[in-house]
Amino acid sequence: MIFVRHGESLGNAGGIMQGRAEYDLSEAGRQQAALLHQRFLDESFQPTHVYSSPQARAAQTAEIVSGSWEFPITHWDDLMEHDIGVFSGLSWPDISEKFPEMSTAFEKSQDWSIVEGAETSGERRARGRRVIDTIMSRHANEDVVIMFTHGGIMAHMMAALMGTERTWSLGVQNTAVFELTVDAERWWQNDNATYHNNLLWRVNRFNDSSHLQNGL
Repeated sequence: MIFVRHGESLGNAGGIMQGRAEYDLSEAGRQQAALLHQRFLDESFQPTHVYSSPQARAAQTAEIVSGSWEFPITHWDDLMEHDIGVFSGLSWPDISEKFPEMSTAFEKSQDWSIVEGAETSGERRARGRRVIDTIMSRHANEDVVIMFTHGGIMAHMMAALMGTERTWSLGVQNTAVFELTVDAERWWQNDNATYHNNLLWRVNRFNDSSHLQNGL
């Protein structure tokens, strides 16, 4: 199971809180995706299934990285970035000016239920769990599944995958790779022997952006 964050977008480059707002990849983002494409070629990496968020920055990354793979990309809404409501498409200074009370309350609590129109933390966590449960139900041990997604929602997917009650900040680099090996046949077994058998669950790469060069 491989997760990839999208390359740098024009929104990233401009300091914009994107959420569901649409931004294309920047030129640097396209170069980042091309470097990851070359890395996978050098590694002879070949997945069996490719999923992507339909948002432009992720979908464009998936198209560039998968250029040598001869099967389609499945766009999946659950891989979209979390909805940040009225903050979407604005820089933090603009948010502070436009929504002073809301932004102040959010800065203190980091509670997304404060933000008008945003997905709550509980809704994000449920979606992260749904992605993992769907993949584990749909795929077998011989499958190699890669998903192109977004840094914010990826934290909730990782929390679900790791079985932690907390959602940890990941500080995900653009086009960073997270690769984990899991035993799909034993995923649903609810016993300590299975949970603590580290031959069944392995972190191979975590936030790995070593393919990037010259600060891209």
